[in-house]
Amino acid sequence: MSHGPREGFWAFQYRRLKIGCLWCVFGLGGLGLSLTYFPFLRLFVKDPVKRRLKARAAITWSFDGFARAIEWLGVMSLDRSSLEKLRDLKGVIIIANHPTLIDYVMIASKLPEMDCLVKASLRHNFFLRNVIRAADYLSNDGSFEVIDECCRRLKAGENILIFPEGTRTRKDVPMKLKRGVAHTALRAQCDLAVVHIRSSHHWLDKESEWYEIPPVRPSMSLTFVGLMRVSDYMREGEDGYSLASRRLTQAMREELMAVPCWNEEKP
Repeated sequence: MSHGPREGFWAFQYRRLKIGCLWCVFGLGGLGLSLTYFPFLRLFVKDPVKRRLKARAAITWSFDGFARAIEWLGVMSLDRSSLEKLRDLKGVIIIANHPTLIDYVMIASKLPEMDCLVKASLRHNFFLRNVIRAADYLSNDGSFEVIDECCRRLKAGENILIFPEGTRTRKDVPMKLKRGVAHTALRAQCDLAVVHIRSSHHWLDKESEWYEIPPVRPSMSLTFVGLMRVSDYMREGEDGYSLASRRLTQAMREELMAVPCWNEEKP
């Protein structure tokens, strides 16, 4: 990833101001959908499947607009093009590393029918709770019922985005994956679609605030690199999925770590 020239003081502050405005627009956009379009869907679209698909399509439209605004304002360079290949897949779990706060937003901006396993705490977020409810996203509360529902939706042909770490990737901290992702894939007998996310700078990660922006315009790429076949990790004669789950989890970790999350070359 190449970096642009270092900005002057006022250009740097202007870029920070634009970023602050974008975050305000993002929050207000979610609130606006919650107060207008989503209540309309509840009133006039009685079929729950059609209702959530329309809600997800609206979310994709708004996220795509947010991503385009990021590029148009010169806040960040984005490469999301390969994610469109995921639209042809059915009944897969999409897995990705998770270096930034906007990873889900960028993936969802290209996939209007995608489901997502979200943190249970987000259901109490003022700006996002009604978005999550309207899209009927799955809430990761750690229960067996969630795995059962994931399997049901996968077998029905839905694609579900899951970040296997369960939180954002940390700098200089070994990647540790939740084994529930592998267990769900094995139970549903579905493949895993691997997405590599790379950011040019440590920004919007666990250790930084949104206003702690890089000295130059950052860049971000999201690349679909292929499928992992769960059948490759099963062995004849094994009872249950315990050993296969360990093998698959380790393979997922190696795959997600194959490309560094960050590339901070000096400009």
